[in-house]
Amino acid sequence: MQTKVHTRCFPLKPVTGANTALTANSQRIMCWLGDTQHKPVQFSDTQTDAMSRLLPLLLCGEQSAQLVFNSEIQRLAAEQQHSLVACLQDVEADEHRHDIALQQVAHSLSELPEFTQVQRKAKRFYAHLGRVSTYSEHFVRIAILDTCVTHIMQAFEHCHLGEEHRFSQLCGLIKKDEAKHVYVSRKHAIALGATLNQFSHQHEYVVGDLMTLLQTQGDAFESMGVCLDRLNQKLEAKWR
Repeated sequence: MQTKVHTRCFPLKPVTGANTALTANSQRIMCWLGDTQHKPVQFSDTQTDAMSRLLPLLLCGEQSAQLVFNSEIQRLAAEQQHSLVACLQDVEADEHRHDIALQQVAHSLSELPEFTQVQRKAKRFYAHLGRVSTYSEHFVRIAILDTCVTHIMQAFEHCHLGEEHRFSQLCGLIKKDEAKHVYVSRKHAIALGATLNQFSHQHEYVVGDLMTLLQTQGDAFESMGVCLDRLNQKLEAKWR
């Protein structure tokens, strides 16, 4: 009997913008979710082993992002900055959809010890990422991380699973949202007082720590056709 994995890395807060209008890409993700019952996500045994070590990295990222945007939305709402709140609510709603979709993928896996072990490592990384002295510094890190996630999702979109695989298709959809989030987070960080020097300084820190985390599962990435060296080269070229 298959035991379902525990997919929550961080607590789920109520989405503040639950009635936000869906973009075209959001509608595609909702359609992907709606198709799950008659189009289940399926992996071979080897792929299942790899995905049990890779999905926690993606899930923790989406859940951490929800918490960050939820907290900032509440802070800005208290200051009655309603136009900024609406923009960030769109991102929060996107991250929530990504979380739910990735959980659906995780539920197709048997519970393996590796899932929980990687989950703990990812949780430590994201918790450390949030230890900052200013709001601007936090959103500089978020903008850089969103850039990283965009490239990671693009790599999974074109991995060994093939472009017709349900997981590859989901990653392609998430990639489009994350590219938008880079712009929103960067703009918000600058509005909070961030400088270009901050982006350059934090880039080295965030990318370095993220790659250290990803490399702990290097063989799993390799088995799925995701080259971490190539990914690192692309990320190093950003924010310069």
